[in-house]
Amino acid sequence: MRSQSLRLRLILIFGLGTLLLSSLLGTLTFFGVRHVLISQQQQTDLQQSFVNAALIRNTLYTAPLTLTNELSSIQQSADSILLLKIEGQWQTVNAQLPFADISAAAVRATARGHVTTETRMVQTNLDYVVGIPMPAVQTQVFEIWQLNGLEHNMRVLLIIIGSAALFTTILGAGGGVWVSRRTLRPLVVVSDAAARIAGGDFATRLPTTHAGSEVEQLTESFNAMVNQLVTKLERDARFASDVSHELRSPLTALAMSASVLEQHRDELAPAAQQSLTMLSSEILVFQGLIEDLIELSRSDAGANSLTLEIIPIAELTRQAVRSVTRRFGGPPPLVEVDAQLEPARVLVDRRRFERIIANLMDNAQRYAGGVSAIRLVAHQGHVEIDVDDAGPGISENERDHVFERFYRGRAAHDRGVVRGTGLGLALVREHVKSLDGEIRATLSPEGGARLQIELPLAEFPS
Repeated sequence: MRSQSLRLRLILIFGLGTLLLSSLLGTLTFFGVRHVLISQQQQTDLQQSFVNAALIRNTLYTAPLTLTNELSSIQQSADSILLLKIEGQWQTVNAQLPFADISAAAVRATARGHVTTETRMVQTNLDYVVGIPMPAVQTQVFEIWQLNGLEHNMRVLLIIIGSAALFTTILGAGGGVWVSRRTLRPLVVVSDAAARIAGGDFATRLPTTHAGSEVEQLTESFNAMVNQLVTKLERDARFASDVSHELRSPLTALAMSASVLEQHRDELAPAAQQSLTMLSSEILVFQGLIEDLIELSRSDAGANSLTLEIIPIAELTRQAVRSVTRRFGGPPPLVEVDAQLEPARVLVDRRRFERIIANLMDNAQRYAGGVSAIRLVAHQGHVEIDVDDAGPGISENERDHVFERFYRGRAAHDRGVVRGTGLGLALVREHVKSLDGEIRATLSPEGGARLQIELPLAEFPS
């Protein structure tokens, strides 16, 4: 199905490409030819109008009583329509002709002694109007030339150009069929191999062929990529196991020893008490780092399982905030929920969602003075969970980096007492991705930072 879809896209690209190209060339050709032909025809009509105006002027000088016959003769020979304005009075062979067809601007300009021309569309007819002043006889001559014959030729040309564009489109689509077959043949092999690898068959490799240097290079790169992938997965799996067994046990022993010492703190000298406080603080940081590294390693290796449930998002968020607040202490932040989201449900892992909220609240507590508000907003079939803090905000050039592993921004470096691993937001992003969601950093309307989570809604009652 995928190869057919890609083949269809290639055919459409070739077909649409040739259609657009031929249409563009045809359009340019049509309008270019149309402009040239109309310009030539108008130049010819303008010259003929001057000749006809000269005949009318001579008639008015020598035999004004024969003017009507002269106008009729000129119209029959030139196939045009003549209108005269003699001393403010209109005159024509056809008394029923509407003089209003001549624009007022053209009449005024001609009356002031200017030769005027205008091209107009009357219903489906293209007309060319020429106005010539004859002040010696107090007359203005207006001659209307109809370009219907030219428009007919243009329609024929347009049909020819459209047929040519259709023909080239068919040829382009045929070329797309041929190219897609040759292009997709090695991609189908790669797709099948990738599907087997995704299914857990890491022994799959592409066979070496002689289909061309590009395909051979693709085969070598693919096989090298699979080898590196297998090596990385094995290394990550070993790393997670080693960290779990080699670091967790001694760290637990250290934590227990520190706990025993804490019980006898009053018996220690002041210097020893200060050292014990530093030791306990470092052990807590170390424990958090180890737990985060183990969880990230499991996530990379795909070892983290999901227990998905369809849960009301509003109540889930409130429960997570209450749970995290009890653990961290202090008053809970304000949770604002759109009324329409109260019955809405999401498909999530409850433990991972609570971990997301806990990491965001812990991050805000460490670097931004705590969470000021958590808002749930409906947006196009999704729920946006906006976690706003009371800090100075995240600069625009840091917003794309705060979710990177071990990244600690300006806020962390500006506070020497703040201790963090730089993995909290990286874990949040991994958890959000596992729930088919997205997370981004932006600016809160109150001036602090806003970490915005977007999750798809499983149920959204209307």
